[in-house]
Amino acid sequence: MSLSPMTRYYIRRMLQQNAVALGITAVPLPMTDDAEDSAFLDQLNRIESLTSSKLAELDLVVRLHQSLSRHGSSYHAYLHNLEAKLFSLMGLSLNSLPALEEPTLPLYFSGTLKSLPQPSISLADALAILNQVSSVARKYLGELITRNYWHTSRPHSSWFADYEVNGAAEILYRHHRIPQEILLTPEQLNQLQAWLTAFVSQCQRVLPQFNRMLQKVGLEAKVPGLG
Repeated sequence: MSLSPMTRYYIRRMLQQNAVALGITAVPLPMTDDAEDSAFLDQLNRIESLTSSKLAELDLVVRLHQSLSRHGSSYHAYLHNLEAKLFSLMGLSLNSLPALEEPTLPLYFSGTLKSLPQPSISLADALAILNQVSSVARKYLGELITRNYWHTSRPHSSWFADYEVNGAAEILYRHHRIPQEILLTPEQLNQLQAWLTAFVSQCQRVLPQFNRMLQKVGLEAKVPGLG
């Protein structure tokens, strides 16, 4: 995995803004390649040597920071923790609030956080249903078409960046945490259901009786945990 130019630039900007706390010589904005000092170059080059799992985590932290930054000062402490987490992944120490042990996707930005019910369905449980449905589709459509249908029906959400559809049309979650450890929030369950519903709709264009085919093997195109 490699970081996108946008993510890489965002990290450069975070380094510049926290240069004093990190012990790096500040470089005036806007930054250009020829303006970066050796300390900046060393840190940016160090990113390229990180493992794929660390790069994925770094990318997630950056996306979270970008999302929360758009919502004013309400999330100041959370942003500060994300910054500490980002620099920790890069081997740097920010002398301030401790980093979050595990960054999580922000769910609600309505001004005040809503109380959420305690999650109880694991990602592994949800993926099992998606992959069982995928197995039925693969039997009739083949691996290539089934895989393409998962790709084209995937929701446009940053959370789905960590999902992969392999050559056998199986959905995998690529992250440092395993799916069995991840308990899904109601919003995440709804997003997975939206993906599954859109996939089934694609299949029905070619197989109008696809839902009946699922029923014959005891399956329902529904993610567990939803009412």
